[in-house]
Amino acid sequence: MGPYLGDYEKEAVVYFCWDSNDKDGASITRATNGTIKVYKNNFIVECSNGITDIEDIDGLTGVHSCKIDLSWDAFYAAGFDYSVVLVGAVVDGETVNAVLASFSVENRFSSNDKIKKAVKLLVNKAVQEKNSGQIKYYDDDGVTVLLTHTPDEQELTITRNPS
Repeated sequence: MGPYLGDYEKEAVVYFCWDSNDKDGASITRATNGTIKVYKNNFIVECSNGITDIEDIDGLTGVHSCKIDLSWDAFYAAGFDYSVVLVGAVVDGETVNAVLASFSVENRFSSNDKIKKAVKLLVNKAVQEKNSGQIKYYDDDGVTVLLTHTPDEQELTITRNPS
């Protein structure tokens, strides 16, 4: 089983390298390239669109590069896990079918809308009104308010309540 490459945003590009070896473990090029396919969730649906396979990158025998452009096909959708599989390659005289890697598309907590909103709050414009103390946090456009904090003063403490 190949490594998990991470959780990607829709329409991102996935890059990874993989290798081919002979029976003794030495690097060897593929006699027949085979096909790289991507399977969604339960291995029933497959796709080979948007995949670029480069054999023996930079002249390195047995080291290959794979690029998967997630914007290429509607098959690559948010909320799913994917497995990258090599099918029908011939290496050292043997037919090889192998799982090269796996990844997901906006299917983990790190891609959650709340996390994206929190990141925007940290990196975008925030304006505090002097009189009320109210703080408005803005979206990327600098106009749309994502969150407003209004202070509530009681004696020695100030509590900020999101609205």
